[in-house]
Amino acid sequence: MRPDKIVFGVAVTAAVLLSWQNFRKLWDDWMTLPAYSHGVLVPFVFALLIYLERDRLRNLDDTPSLWGVFLIGAGVLLLATGTVSGLYFIQQVSLLFLVAGIVAGYWGLRTLNATRFPILYLLFMIPLPYLIFNAIALPLQMMAAKGSAHLLEMLQIPVYREGNIINLPHISLGVVKACSGIQSLVSLLAIAVLLAKIGNLKTFPATLFILSAVPIAVVANMIRIAGAGVLGSMNPDLAEGFFHMFSGWVVFLFAFLSMVFEIRLLQRFRRAPDVA
Repeated sequence: MRPDKIVFGVAVTAAVLLSWQNFRKLWDDWMTLPAYSHGVLVPFVFALLIYLERDRLRNLDDTPSLWGVFLIGAGVLLLATGTVSGLYFIQQVSLLFLVAGIVAGYWGLRTLNATRFPILYLLFMIPLPYLIFNAIALPLQMMAAKGSAHLLEMLQIPVYREGNIINLPHISLGVVKACSGIQSLVSLLAIAVLLAKIGNLKTFPATLFILSAVPIAVVANMIRIAGAGVLGSMNPDLAEGFFHMFSGWVVFLFAFLSMVFEIRLLQRFRRAPDVA
C-alpha cells in the first residue's frame, strides 16, 4: 500500500475516533427530539442517493486528492471549536467535512463534486441551534393557534383564544411548542428537497416546490389542531391519547400526498410544451 494511503487512512481513523462522542450525541438527539426523529433515516437516504448514481460514479476518471486531508482537518477543527464553545451544531456539521474528506481523499474531487448533493443532504439529520429552532417554533406556535381557532369558528364551534390557549365549551387546548408544527415542517422540507432532486426539477420550480412545504405544513397543522378541537368539543377524551397521535400521522400523510401531487403537476407542466 502506498505511504500516502496509509497516512490518509490513519488520519481518517483518528478523525472518526475523535468524532465518536459526536456520533453518540447525534443519535441521542434523534431518539429524544421529536422534530428530528426523521434524522435516523437521513443516512439511509444518503446511501440510496449514492446507489442511484453508482454507474456515473463508477465511470468517473478520478484520482485521490490531498484536499481530502484538508477537509478532514477542517472537520477536526470544527469539532474542536464546537466542543470548546459548547455549540453542538458546529460539532455535528464537522461530520459532513469528515465525509467529504473521505470521498476526496479516497476517490477524488470529481467524485466529491458528483456526490455534493447527498453529502449536503446530511444537514437534515443535524438539529438546528436552539436559538434558531425557537425563533421558528414560537411564531409557528402562535400561527397554529390563530389559524385553528379561525377554522373552529368557521365550523360554528364556540371558541375563545387566549394567546396559545384555545378555549372550547368542554375543553381547553394548549398549543405548545411540540404542537407548533415544526416537527412536520422539518420532515416535509427534507422530503421536498429529496423529491425535487429525484424529480429532476430545475432551479426555479425546485425552489418554489421546496418553499411550498412551509404553507402545506402550517395549514396541515392547523387542520390537525382544529380536528382535535372538534373531537374535544364532543368528548374531551378524544382530543388526547391515541386519537391525538393518530390524527398527527393522518395529517402528515395528507401533507406528504399533497407534496407528491404538487410535484406531479410540476412535472406534467414541464413536459407540456414538449408535447405541443
